[in-house]
Amino acid sequence: MRKRRSQENRLEILTAAVTLFEQSGFHQVGVEDVVRAANVTKTTLYRHFGSKDGLVVEVLGDRIDKVEEGLIAAITAHKAPRARLKAIFDYHTKWFHKPSFAGCLFYRATGEYAGRRREIAKLSKAQKLSLRAAIQAFVEELGVRKNRSENLARSILCLLDGAIIAAHSLGEKDAAENAWQMVELALRSELDRAVSTRSR
Repeated sequence: MRKRRSQENRLEILTAAVTLFEQSGFHQVGVEDVVRAANVTKTTLYRHFGSKDGLVVEVLGDRIDKVEEGLIAAITAHKAPRARLKAIFDYHTKWFHKPSFAGCLFYRATGEYAGRRREIAKLSKAQKLSLRAAIQAFVEELGVRKNRSENLARSILCLLDGAIIAAHSLGEKDAAENAWQMVELALRSELDRAVSTRSR
């Protein structure tokens, strides 16, 4: 019973922290704010996470797990590489339409902790690099040459990140759909280039 309550406390703290961090950022939210929202004591928070920075690390790690689970589910629902790539954008479109959408927590963490807490910044960077690697694999499956796939994946991720900013800052919930149209143009150009190179 005590162990289950401890697990419930940990989840309550994480849930409260995510909501507060998304609404106000990391530095504006203090431990007092989190324990008040979670209805626990400071001792409970420190027992589970050690410090506020420890809590931030856990929040980001938990978010990475949830994002990856959601993306994997969306991607694996399709077999064709193009459909799997588009599923990434469809996933973001659904995210943008959720009432809880508050922008990218990883970019917020990178901005607030850059040069200060290496572990926190490293987690944020890892999430983006993992997604870029998946995108690169899909465009290579589509026929884009390896010597050009990395740059294309970087451009696609930039379009996706731009869509997140547009959805959050401008309220453009169709931003990922518009970004996908640009991706299709870039893909077509790269595939035409690949065909042209092979025919020489």
